[in-house]
Amino acid sequence: MKKLFQTFDLFFICFLFCATYAPCIYAQDKIAYINVEEVIQNMPDYKNVQVDLEIYQKQLVKQLEQEKKSIANFYKTIIDKVKLGAMSPKEQQDAEKELQKKQTILKEKTDDVNNRLQFREKELTKPIYKKFELALKKVAKANAYTYILDKKLLVYSLGGIDATDKIKTALE
Repeated sequence: MKKLFQTFDLFFICFLFCATYAPCIYAQDKIAYINVEEVIQNMPDYKNVQVDLEIYQKQLVKQLEQEKKSIANFYKTIIDKVKLGAMSPKEQQDAEKELQKKQTILKEKTDDVNNRLQFREKELTKPIYKKFELALKKVAKANAYTYILDKKLLVYSLGGIDATDKIKTALE
């Protein structure tokens, strides 16, 4: 009797395993690929964001250029005074320290500009990527795709389904 229960338990475990995993084994995954860069760059919102970022970057760079000119003028003044012998060694040392301080501040401002630009880009592109993600989900569901991969990430592919145009259409 005990052996019968052991056999039944083994049979039951096998049945559960097959019932659980058989659909996964026999199901065919539908895999598509898209050119993410092409899709994103063709979105009208993306083009507007690029224009906005370019304008913002030009404003920030203009501020940095003014700072650079100020430092260059300061440096030129120091060099001219040194050539004329109008500065004592102590004044030269102080001027050097001042120049280093200004260069450090400029570097900090440059880093700040880069950070502000990256933050602005992230904030402006967030809605674009949200639309893109919704389009991906919509196309995947409508076409029963299990996976949609970026074409650039494929090392090897023998044919496959290019869903780039479907995603573009979904974004319109």
